[in-house]
Amino acid sequence: MRRMLAISSLALAFSARAADPEIKFEKYKLPNGLTVILSEDHRLPQIAVDVWYHVGAANQTPGKSGFAHLFEHMMFSGSRHVQPSPIQVLEAVGASGLNGTTNFDRTNYFEVVPSNQLAAALWVESDRMGYLLDTLDEQKLKVQRDVVSNEKRQSYDNRPYGPAGLRLCDLLFPKPHPYYECVIGDISDIQAASLEDVRQFFRTWYGPQNASLAIVGDFDPKVVKELVEKYFGPIPRGADVAPLDVPQPAIGRLVKETLEDNLAEVPRLILAWKGVRQYTDEEPAGDVLSDVLGSGKTSRLYKRLVFEKHLASGVSVSNATAGLAGWVQVTVTAARGHTLDEIRPLVSEILVDVQQKGVTPQETERAKRNIIANRLRTVERIGGFGGKADLLNNYEVFLGDPGYLPREIARYRAVTPAAIQAFAAKFLIPNERIELDVIPAPRKTASLEGEHR
Repeated sequence: MRRMLAISSLALAFSARAADPEIKFEKYKLPNGLTVILSEDHRLPQIAVDVWYHVGAANQTPGKSGFAHLFEHMMFSGSRHVQPSPIQVLEAVGASGLNGTTNFDRTNYFEVVPSNQLAAALWVESDRMGYLLDTLDEQKLKVQRDVVSNEKRQSYDNRPYGPAGLRLCDLLFPKPHPYYECVIGDISDIQAASLEDVRQFFRTWYGPQNASLAIVGDFDPKVVKELVEKYFGPIPRGADVAPLDVPQPAIGRLVKETLEDNLAEVPRLILAWKGVRQYTDEEPAGDVLSDVLGSGKTSRLYKRLVFEKHLASGVSVSNATAGLAGWVQVTVTAARGHTLDEIRPLVSEILVDVQQKGVTPQETERAKRNIIANRLRTVERIGGFGGKADLLNNYEVFLGDPGYLPREIARYRAVTPAAIQAFAAKFLIPNERIELDVIPAPRKTASLEGEHR
């Protein structure tokens, strides 16, 4: 009986942990302002290193769009002691999952290394934080300008529906909002970037006072702290930068545009509404609503448009949230032989039904489980994009609290059908939205005039 009680107690304890997950961590600051977050995870002999700089597309000045993303690439071009580039050095010591990304509000760099190679990873990250400008020259800048320009062509200009994404960004965030021109920016601005422009961008945003370093994995905290002090401690503090707080512009009316796409094979309908910033009270209800509407084959839009009516080949819904703004987006790609005029009224009917009648408890619970499960899957990985180290940095940069995970999960558990209906009624306003019809451009055919017969 005593053994059964012990097992029952263990099961109850496990249930409590599963219901309220948390990441144990230690947080401290170096004298130069660098925030350090340590979290032990001894499951594998690996360590994730993840550095966030609080700089993104929002911090660019007019005429210098794409600079944050351009500089992300510059940080892989080598620094005073790390040559020819961080990638070669890190791969030589067995690093995996190494990369960097830029969004509206932050830029991050991350890698996972064998436990005995932590010093190498910290050396690389500290050297490009402290000594990148020592080797920056016109040739390196030219190479990265061309790389970023080509990335824009591949990812947007020469991809089906790619230009529509950029146009939506500009309609949601017109000048002078700092999100205008999206993250990728304008090729002409990127090509016009001078060496002094890039140097100044680094001096302004890439100091330790504007960064946080998360280290997760199989380490001895005493050893890690000594290494962090050794490599990052000597880097001088830069000037503090005031945080941005720019209001999101209202859409205010029905904005309708039709875009011809040279690469699209079938039409696509894109609807967007003004939403909320990340970590605000209404964000979880918006996420659950998006899941109910467009996640999986049982979601309302997919079931009606794809499965039952065969009018669409794909449906997605997102409640996108960022540091200064948010938007709800519905994207429906037509099935071959069908038009957006067939799709549009059914989308509106489904949205109005949610606003007027709400969603079921079963839909709500299924969506909440999906969202919570996806969040918990991210912390199964110590590093990489969206892994445990990245999540700790995310919470630190935007909330000042790396231990926010239990409260974030609790926010989603608390979402009710009434909250979802209220979100839909408040934000999915029919005459205050952007409506983009993306249609295939007319195909040009070769003329036979003048051809020899």
